[in-house]
Amino acid sequence: RKYNDVFPDELPGFEAGASQIRTFETSFIPGLLQVPSYIELVTRAAGIDDPAAIQHHVSARVSRQEILTRASGPCQLHAIVDENAIARITDTTIRRAQLGHLIEITSRPNVEVQLLPFTAGVYPATSEVFYHLKFPDPGERDIVYLESAIDDRMLEETDELDRYMLKFEKLRTAALSPDETRTTLKRRME
Repeated sequence: RKYNDVFPDELPGFEAGASQIRTFETSFIPGLLQVPSYIELVTRAAGIDDPAAIQHHVSARVSRQEILTRASGPCQLHAIVDENAIARITDTTIRRAQLGHLIEITSRPNVEVQLLPFTAGVYPATSEVFYHLKFPDPGERDIVYLESAIDDRMLEETDELDRYMLKFEKLRTAALSPDETRTTLKRRME
């Protein structure tokens, strides 16, 4: 199922074809890493309260995540997540489930998560959410996908891609290492 009613944009299709995704998220856990209870929480926050519609959104998101666990060529994901996304999960049961999943999924060799802690201060590069997608076919051009409240944009020009890769590298350097992130997530679960 494509779930076009849940995801009207093109991002899920691009994700499905990508061999590598780098993403930076400021306020939410990245969609590819969300657990069902967290998906329900953010779906309700978006104003959807019909139980069937909520379950449909949960199914759509969970289905989308299969690119990380597929047997043949799972997608490589490197996510940098602002600590703010974790702090916003005020329900301890949901937070525990979400952080436990992040710890578990990062034991896979194709998934890396880095937490950008409050102590890092002002962002060294950007505060906008973005995805950099790389495709297995060398003939396909990488894309940077930008989400905003108004519209979504795709960038494909080499100079634009280079600019976002530089931003990602600055964020990666400012963030906790993957091991420090796992330690912090375990501590935040307690």
